[in-house]
Amino acid sequence: MKYIENLLQEMTVAQKTPLQKILGLKDTNSEEILKKLSKILLPAKGLWQDPINYRSFMEKIAVKNNLSFIAHKNIPELEKNLYLNLFKTEYQKLSDVEKEQMAVEMEKAGLDRNQIATLGGISALGAAQLSGFGIYILASSTVGAISSVLGITLPFAVYTGMSSAISFVIGPLGFLVMGVMLYRSFRHVKSWEEAEEIFRASWKEMVNLAKGDYDRATLAFKYIAASRIVLEKTFNEESAEVKHHIELEIKQIASIQEEITRKTDAINEIHKSVGIQKTNARNLEYEIRRKEQELQLVNNKLASLHGQISNVEREKNNLRDKTTLKQNEIQSYNEKIKQIKNKTDKINTL
Repeated sequence: MKYIENLLQEMTVAQKTPLQKILGLKDTNSEEILKKLSKILLPAKGLWQDPINYRSFMEKIAVKNNLSFIAHKNIPELEKNLYLNLFKTEYQKLSDVEKEQMAVEMEKAGLDRNQIATLGGISALGAAQLSGFGIYILASSTVGAISSVLGITLPFAVYTGMSSAISFVIGPLGFLVMGVMLYRSFRHVKSWEEAEEIFRASWKEMVNLAKGDYDRATLAFKYIAASRIVLEKTFNEESAEVKHHIELEIKQIASIQEEITRKTDAINEIHKSVGIQKTNARNLEYEIRRKEQELQLVNNKLASLHGQISNVEREKNNLRDKTTLKQNEIQSYNEKIKQIKNKTDKINTL
């Protein structure tokens, strides 16, 4: 029963409650549900007998309803095919008048002719051929009808994600998915209190079966198979929505990454420019240091030249002083020569 166990793990308490009531259990404990399902089709309630697995469970229901059962198929395919074939069997038991009455009632409930035709076409189609909408609307009907008949308030719109068109689930099609006899018993009821009384009365007959409770097991199977279809669609829709959000996030991330790339390129260009400027600055610093060194050499030369100039100036001054002395001496000599000349001239005149 691992396949059912996986389904139960995904179901809420409200979603498991119909199974609890169908199986006559005290609560929605998954282990108790699995235990009951593994023995419900065994004689004497399965006392002192080994429990059966889900494949055997479905095979017994198929044999009981004279339906073919292909043992080599996987469990999901078997479950869906058996579920649809049970509906086909019930639908084909209806008279043409009853089928037309159902169509009229479903149209009143909000379905259009195409949707009604899709459901009616199930009787001629297999699981592989049936449209996703057709099998989903049938599964939604099963879940909603069984829940309603058992007096369980299930948040149906939230549970299925369907539109108001699903309102027919508590109408003729809803009862049909539970069986033609129930449909024929319920179609004239005027209130749900009346419907519950009829259901409870028929329920007592189910409980008293001695060779395996096939009516209860079949109803439980229909609810399980339908719930799986409904939940799969819900999960697929949620998954699609999550994938859509992921795609949007991926696009935003890609856009951000493009912006980061642009900014990175701009930063790299700035770094490149900074590198060039640093190189230029280093070259300038080197040139400045070189010029400073040259300037220092020039200053040293200038200092040396200034020293030489000072020495020359001192020597010049010394020479000027010597020149003045010599000039004074020459002048003195000239004076003496002049005196001598005067004396000579006097002598010559004597």
